[in-house]
Amino acid sequence: MQKLIKKLAKDYPELEITEGERFRFSPPNHLYYDSAEADHPELLLLHELGHYLTGEIDYTTDIELLEIEAKAWAQARKLCDKYNQKYDEDFAEDHLDSYRNYLHYASLCKSCQLAGYQDESGNYHCPLCGSTWRHQAPEF
Repeated sequence: MQKLIKKLAKDYPELEITEGERFRFSPPNHLYYDSAEADHPELLLLHELGHYLTGEIDYTTDIELLEIEAKAWAQARKLCDKYNQKYDEDFAEDHLDSYRNYLHYASLCKSCQLAGYQDESGNYHCPLCGSTWRHQAPEF
């Protein structure tokens, strides 16, 4: 892991790479990593770098959040080639599944449990009972 961090620091001198409680990207240029993470820490770090490189962090709808995450994983796949790291498709898909599962849960109407739709302002609407709700995204 330290070897990869040194390479990233050399290739991206504008980045601050710091140990933290979890892997995350904090705009504009800070990557946090968790040295206690046992499963694919290098891949997780490259995923967070993917967020930095895509430059996409703002979203209004939950589907936009999923799209941002998918783009960061796609970027991580490219970075794995560059930094001679193994890309684990199942691991990445498991992480994307957590967002897909959240998206489904957030879309369920609190009154009748039918899946609703989200408008461009982030509010969900139930086509059956007419309920409207807003769901706050958790930190993944």
